[in-house]
Amino acid sequence: MPLNVRRFSISVLLVLVSFIGFTVAQTIEPTPVSQPQQAPTQAPTSGDVMRDRISKAKAFIVVRNYNAAIYELENIRKESADVAVQSVVSVLLMNSYLEQGDYKRAQDFLNDLYNRQKTTNANASANYQAVAGQIVKGAKSRAERYRALGLSITDRTLPLEALNDLEKMRETLELVITQSKEIAKAPAKTQDAMMMVEEASTSRSIIARDDFDARRWRDETANTREEMASSLSVILSAVPEGGSDLPTLPQTVAANTTPITTPSKPVVTTPPPTTPNTGAPAPIIVGQGGREREVKTTPIENSVAANTQPKTEPTPAPVVTPQKNDGSPLDVGSLFAYATRQSQPTYPPAAKSVRASGVVKVEVIVDENGDVAEVGKASGHAMLQAAAKDAIRKWKFRPFVRDGQPVRANGYISFNFNL
Repeated sequence: MPLNVRRFSISVLLVLVSFIGFTVAQTIEPTPVSQPQQAPTQAPTSGDVMRDRISKAKAFIVVRNYNAAIYELENIRKESADVAVQSVVSVLLMNSYLEQGDYKRAQDFLNDLYNRQKTTNANASANYQAVAGQIVKGAKSRAERYRALGLSITDRTLPLEALNDLEKMRETLELVITQSKEIAKAPAKTQDAMMMVEEASTSRSIIARDDFDARRWRDETANTREEMASSLSVILSAVPEGGSDLPTLPQTVAANTTPITTPSKPVVTTPPPTTPNTGAPAPIIVGQGGREREVKTTPIENSVAANTQPKTEPTPAPVVTPQKNDGSPLDVGSLFAYATRQSQPTYPPAAKSVRASGVVKVEVIVDENGDVAEVGKASGHAMLQAAAKDAIRKWKFRPFVRDGQPVRANGYISFNFNL
């Protein structure tokens, strides 16, 4: 057989064998291989779903899609009764209202939470505080934006949209202050509410319309701090002349006395004691037995409002601290508690016509007889300062005595002008 024919025959044979083998392999069923069993997938819990929805709303806030964020958050708030979820959603919701500039919904939402906190639900009170804090934070953020761009909030030439936005922000802050003052009347909520008044007043002064407006709210902040300090301080009883020695430590309460805290509401008290035989006002004694001390007091000063009946406070007992007797006047602080004669300020007609109001604080120096020796500087609305100074000149105070010697004293009186 020729070589070429042989090679061709072998090639055909190999092709046939390969085809037959492939056909046989297709007809034989392969043995199944066991696969490892997979654990069943667990369904997401309601908590997981809520977290995902809150994260989605946060993402909308980041990209400033506030309509979508508000829609999602309001639905979550309706559907979930979880306390933690309600708190987080409420804060995010208020943030979205403020960023969107929808102050109507923001104020309605705040009013709703304010009404809820009146109930016995403790979580409602905490929820209100959190949302009110977001309003304070939002006001500060707005002021920072203006400063970052080199703009002044008090500039009257700003675009109308900006002026309206700032005015609505001020109204919302003032709503927080008003509501927090009402909440503070409840003893269990006083501390948190007064802290909120302080923070909101500070923010309100930052976005004030002008210098007068800013000063008014700075005074409000200072008065709130004074009230907070007074409500927390432990006060000592004064020791009359010839009485027992004063305690050495300010934290110690004098004999036969109990710690005195200033009440949240003013009460009418009897006139100050007088010395025997003379009928003169009993002096405030500072220092006995060779020890030299000065009077320091921080009473809540519910000073009288113009054209109203005076509100009096119970005479607080002074806290005593060591002081060198160098002949300098005593630094008493608020003199309101030591007044034996008061005169009401007359509301200036010009101030009344423009509805000027607020607290006017007048610094006073009292001589050895308890008379007003000098009227110092005043703070508050400029149109009301003269009336406050004229009124304080007619006041008389209990004489101050140190180591048996009459001394001068300096302090201040605050008048609250209300229309």
